[in-house]
Amino acid sequence: MKNNNLLSRIMKLCGSVLVLTFFFVLFSGAKGIRADENEVRLNVTDVAITKDGVFRLRAYNVPQNSRIIYRTSDSSVAFVDSRGYITGISNGECIVTATVVTSNTASQTLKCNVTVGPAAISIKLTKSELVLSVGMKKTLKTILSPLNTVENPVFYSSDKMVASVTSIGRVRAKEVGEAVIFAFLLNGESAECQIYVLSPEDYITYLETGTLEGIIPDYVSSEEEAVPYDEDEEKEPQDPSAESDKESV
Repeated sequence: MKNNNLLSRIMKLCGSVLVLTFFFVLFSGAKGIRADENEVRLNVTDVAITKDGVFRLRAYNVPQNSRIIYRTSDSSVAFVDSRGYITGISNGECIVTATVVTSNTASQTLKCNVTVGPAAISIKLTKSELVLSVGMKKTLKTILSPLNTVENPVFYSSDKMVASVTSIGRVRAKEVGEAVIFAFLLNGESAECQIYVLSPEDYITYLETGTLEGIIPDYVSSEEEAVPYDEDEEKEPQDPSAESDKESV
């Protein structure tokens, strides 16, 4: 009877995750579909970089025997070279254009809005500990100072076989074990979150007891109170940049 109850709870938990995933894809997936994948386009239409920061603007689907000419509307804010590398010069906004030239004729001009702002001084993660079951995903949220910084932290996983993390801090639990997710700033400051990935059976026990004691040997909580995984928090929108959700190296 005990095994049947356990199996029933696992099936309910998995069913909830599947339903949530279905609706998340249904309502957010269409936003990433382009009307014409063969059209000439830029990798981004808006970008924020720090002073002295560098970002490469790329043009896709450029016709053969064509070239791209990059220009900036304000070189005192941002400089762009002939290969599309944008460098932040001073705080402000400008527009970088990429003009497609074919047979010495400008056939199309694409625009990218550029914001240059301050770098981050310090970083904190809203959670120092995260408990997941295999297959679950969770986005780590950061607190950066100053609040008007345009810098994005770089995320890194100590063990990508256990838990991987994308460039926007989305953690994916892959197999049972422990890992640490780090978030780094350009100035060397960092924050970290301890990740525990449990089997479905142990995760149900964790939900029922609210603690990892008895599940993780020699466990000592790094937080005042263990907070179970909240599926509702996974309804946040995806980052609009296709490249932003790739797993961090």
